[in-house]
Amino acid sequence: MKVWENNSNGQLHVTIPKNSGIKKDDWVKIEKKKINRVVYSFIVGDLFHYGHLRILEKASQIGDLHICGVLTNRAVESYKRKPIQDFKERANLIAHINIVDKVISQDSRDPTDNLKKIHQDFPMAKLILIHGDDWKDSPFPGEPFITSIGGELVKVPYYKKLSTTKMINEIKRRVEKKQGL
Repeated sequence: MKVWENNSNGQLHVTIPKNSGIKKDDWVKIEKKKINRVVYSFIVGDLFHYGHLRILEKASQIGDLHICGVLTNRAVESYKRKPIQDFKERANLIAHINIVDKVISQDSRDPTDNLKKIHQDFPMAKLILIHGDDWKDSPFPGEPFITSIGGELVKVPYYKKLSTTKMINEIKRRVEKKQGL
């Protein structure tokens, strides 16, 4: 169950699934689940595709809590083209994927600042950083901090069939073909 906030009054709510066996007027006890493994992924999420989804799925499978950092526009533009969708659109998209428990902004390509904050919030949990294995530079961003606290870096096999660049190039190719260029 996920706790959500009513935007009109700030009150917290829990949505109970229909098939839970809980009925109207039943009394329930809500206990905060002990979180032993926090997984942090980070993503641009522009032109979201199956390769992105695979990493988020893996993150959700290996931890009790999955926090996803969405890179700000400034962070993305520091190393590649300007995103087609702005930060708020990308963050909102990721926030609505049910395998992501929380979305936070990431202000640089290096997730260390966010990892430090998460470690402060969950000091007893094992912190796991997850990313595609297409990153070639060493050390991986955030890896020195993860290593220093006894955390873990998990690299998911890169999905070679799709990438944002491949999608953009294929769209261009199809448009050019249709226009006879």
